Amino acid sequence: MDHFAEQLVKKYHSSKDDLKRALIIAAAAVLTLISVLLVFMGFPLALVLPICAIWAAVYLIKLQNVEYEYSCTNGELDIDKILGQDKRKSMLSINVGSFTVFGKAVEVPESDEDMTTFSAMGLSLMGDDDAEKPAYYAEFEHPEHGKCCLYFSPDEKMIEAILPFLSRELKRQMGGQR
Repeated sequence: MDHFAEQLVKKYHSSKDDLKRALIIAAAAVLTLISVLLVFMGFPLALVLPICAIWAAVYLIKLQNVEYEYSCTNGELDIDKILGQDKRKSMLSINVGSFTVFGKAVEVPESDEDMTTFSAMGLSLMGDDDAEKPAYYAEFEHPEHGKCCLYFSPDEKMIEAILPFLSRELKRQMGGQR
């Protein structure tokens, strides 16, 4: 029988994301004001500038809406990044059997090594209470990226799909954490 789980999470919005949105809107407003001045100075073609600025601002703000899709099929964990609800980019694909460290981020020792970090943290779109869901951390060796760590926020169903494919040592360690 196949083990399959899928989860969609929305990226946390930080103050940095809010600042980016504000700067995009400010830049569009400044370009619109400049185009109005250019029109009054005798350049009617400048009317195209605010249309382009507003379109670009809407497009860039839409791309700020990020979601992550986790899917685990028979021990293969795939994480996709979805930008603006229409651009999908494969972020990571890994066999969970290759995890050397796995558990709640606050309970597992994180390595001091220099490694590639993948962050796919977010709020569940299933309407569950996210305040009680801890972040999870995993370390593994990836064929393309070398030594890596992953921060993500799986729900109970996703964890149940991951657990059977972990190494025996990690299963023993997880027994005390769950």
